[in-house]
Amino acid sequence: LTTPKVTAKDSDSEEEEEEEKEASQPPKKKSKKEREEERKANDKELYKAELALLDEDRPPQAADDFDRLVLSSPDSSILWLRYMAFHLHSTEIDKARTVAERALKTISFREEKEKLNVWVALMNLENMYGTEESLMEVFQRALQHNDPLTIFKQLVNIYKRTSKTEEADQLYSTMVKRFRGNREVWIDYGQFLMESQRTEAAHSLMQRSFKSLDKKDHIQVISRFAILEFKQGDVERGRTMFENILSNYPRQVDIWSVYIEQLIKMGDLDQVRVAFERVTALNLSTRNMKWFFKRYLEFEKKNGDEATVAAVKQKAMEYVEAKVGEVART
Repeated sequence: LTTPKVTAKDSDSEEEEEEEKEASQPPKKKSKKEREEERKANDKELYKAELALLDEDRPPQAADDFDRLVLSSPDSSILWLRYMAFHLHSTEIDKARTVAERALKTISFREEKEKLNVWVALMNLENMYGTEESLMEVFQRALQHNDPLTIFKQLVNIYKRTSKTEEADQLYSTMVKRFRGNREVWIDYGQFLMESQRTEAAHSLMQRSFKSLDKKDHIQVISRFAILEFKQGDVERGRTMFENILSNYPRQVDIWSVYIEQLIKMGDLDQVRVAFERVTALNLSTRNMKWFFKRYLEFEKKNGDEATVAAVKQKAMEYVEAKVGEVART
């Protein structure tokens, strides 16, 4: 007997018949154990997904994630700002604007600081991605819903951070007119001018401020501009400004304190000692004299020697003995 020869064609036909037979049969039913393992695997994946949504440290992956977050904490400006940043990262500027507008409508009116954070973020957005017109539109709206001075300060800081010097200068010019009675506005503008190496403009600004500020503010303004001279301008001019104040108000202890601190920072040890000697020779209150002697002693311990330390202690002792004598005579 001879075995029939199986050709490749016959083999392919048999395989096709087997596949058709298997396909025609109903799918094999999973065992109870297999079904239980599959259910556990699905539950595990679902649990991981839920944990990921609850994880504050996990950056949300989609807009839906952010929608869940702001729904759970609608007054949190941090979440709204992160949502804006998510769209900005994808250069979806209009979507970021929409999120900001949603935030302003959603955050409670009682949460003024949270709303302010969104207004500032929206001004930042328009400064970076919008036009001057769109920025001014947001700025004007922000003025209506917030403390105007706060909004002016926020915008001028945005300009400074993004090196828009001309825009910052123009805004400061508006601020010293609108808030002419606020000495901090004049001082901030002066600092901006000094940092921009426009010292003459800063000098003129200080003189202008005296026409708008109360006389009680003049000393503090001169003192702050003098500090600016020490830091960014002419040290000798700053020294002269302090000396002019003290010649007219020799018992102004806060000016003495600031002046001495500036001299210490400059490392002019001889001038520091002269200033300490002058202030401790004044007839100030016991509390103030005690503070200046303490500060003088700390200075000599750090920068002097045993002789200079002993000299300060001796002078302090003489002051105490004189005070005791005064009390005894009364």
